[in-house]
Amino acid sequence: MNKVVLITGASSGIGEGIACELATAGAILWLGARRTERLRTLAERLEAQGAKVHWRELDVTDAQSVHAFAAEVRQQSGRIDVIVNNAGVMPLSPWLRSRPRSGTA
Repeated sequence: MNKVVLITGASSGIGEGIACELATAGAILWLGARRTERLRTLAERLEAQGAKVHWRELDVTDAQSVHAFAAEVRQQSGRIDVIVNNAGVMPLSPWLRSRPRSGTA
């Protein structure tokens, strides 16, 4: 495969699963998430299996963090082939105070 792939929210769940699958397929992985200890553990596990993995702290609620992540990938890998935008932001509030969106889904 040899594609340079960025994965946000890669420290667990779907992001971790995608990282494992793409590592097996031969992707060059760039993993980002807020939980760096989990990222380190995942990267070490994938590297032990022969994968090419880089990781760094990433907070998708901070535009500067996102831009710095992408810039580092471009600088070190020369390109970005795929972005798996898996990280999510879920604002929490009491259900009764929530505001439903108008229109249909």
